[in-house]
Amino acid sequence: MLRATATLLVSLLGTGCIETRLYSGLPPGDPPKGYENRWHVSYLFGLEEGSGPYDLDALCPSGWSEITVTPDFFTSVAGLMTLYLYTPNRVTIVCARPISIDRPKAPVSDTPKQEAQP
Repeated sequence: MLRATATLLVSLLGTGCIETRLYSGLPPGDPPKGYENRWHVSYLFGLEEGSGPYDLDALCPSGWSEITVTPDFFTSVAGLMTLYLYTPNRVTIVCARPISIDRPKAPVSDTPKQEAQP
């Protein structure tokens, strides 16, 4: 009984929260629809990609700002139940805030315009 408890404890400790964050340096905006805490699939302890690559150019036309990959309780349980042959995580993609290019406005004059007299 002690050996089974120790094995379970070590297995649960092995599922610790490992979070990966990537930053591009661009100012953060909003995540694209459906890409906040999205279920991300991988196999064999995360060595084999299952979800495929994300097309960041299509998702974030102004560029990406931050990508976070992290497990949560449900993904950890799913990995543990399959002995990490199936290893899901949660992924959040944050797009960069669109950069607005402000054109300089014409200077406003305080003096009234004089009309030419005939």
